[in-house]
Amino acid sequence: MDGLQDVDATDATSRLSMRRGRLGVLPGLLTALVHFVRQAGKGLGSLPYEYESQRRVLGLPLLSINLGLDNPGGKMRAARGVLAIGNKATGGVAIGLSLAYGVVALAPFAAGLMVLSVAGVALAAVCVVGLGLLSVSVLAIGYLAVGIVAVGTKAVGIVAVGKSVAAILGTGRAASTLFVP
Repeated sequence: MDGLQDVDATDATSRLSMRRGRLGVLPGLLTALVHFVRQAGKGLGSLPYEYESQRRVLGLPLLSINLGLDNPGGKMRAARGVLAIGNKATGGVAIGLSLAYGVVALAPFAAGLMVLSVAGVALAAVCVVGLGLLSVSVLAIGYLAVGIVAVGTKAVGIVAVGKSVAAILGTGRAASTLFVP
């Protein structure tokens, strides 16, 4: 096989990221992102951390931090407290690396009274995809929905469907739109 050599995958990606062309720096950024995610995953698995404060409110610890994975099953650890921080968090103020349930919840996937997340269900949701009484999201579903795509009794968005609508493209009983389908 003339001219062909075995090339290490990291060499190929580093050479590709160095070369400027149509893709620019995108391959280098993707390589760095994959490396970061791998290292973060290893860090969570190998370095479990748990803390619960001695002070309790309504039977729950004031502060509960529970990070990492359980070694035998690789199950996510859960934190429960007034202020809960963990892979899965449940509490008054819940901050989760993956899931959160609470009065105020912050995580990629969350549920509660007030939520800030990628996907969430709440009384008041600020998300990419949100379901709630008040939803401010890219895809908003709720009584009062504000988003790029909004579905609700009162909906405001670029594309909106509802009873009372303000949108560029929308339909509803009382619609204020530029274009009506």
